[in-house]
Amino acid sequence: MKQPQYSIRRATVDDAEALAHVHEATWRETYVGLLSEQMLDALTADAREAAWRRILSGEADDHLSTVYIAERPGAVVAFSSCGSQRDPAFAAQGYAGEVTSVYVLKTDQRQGLGTSLMKTMMKDLTDRGLVGFTLWMPRDNIPARSLYEQLGGKLIGHREVVRGSGFLQEVAYGWPKP
Repeated sequence: MKQPQYSIRRATVDDAEALAHVHEATWRETYVGLLSEQMLDALTADAREAAWRRILSGEADDHLSTVYIAERPGAVVAFSSCGSQRDPAFAAQGYAGEVTSVYVLKTDQRQGLGTSLMKTMMKDLTDRGLVGFTLWMPRDNIPARSLYEQLGGKLIGHREVVRGSGFLQEVAYGWPKP
């Protein structure tokens, strides 16, 4: 079976609708059983589209965030974002950058997109002088944790995030300055 051809590029405001649909779909595919139904129901494509428009137009405080999308002909299938470190404790430990999201539709997982997006963001952060970076993720997302460990990430923290009446256990991975 022939593998699809993917390309990665920076997202623009015109990508907001596609980003919102991928965002909602990946949460529903990945986080059933990891997040409460209430938390999953709160993420709708309509709400995310408005947020993505603000982020991509520069209206939102995005901590120097850059958003990348991965697409195959005719479809956006993944996205990621990165920027300056938002956590003061991690910044004090020398982590200047942060990966804020990596989402790949199930139909396009295991094609190397997560790795390609991570490498793109690592280069982006390094090019901006944001050397050393972190990434927060759901503790029980074992496939993603395995990927980050394969890419050299080390477990450096944990927290509980409360959203509405639900909560999520998260872990942080770090890639220190070389």
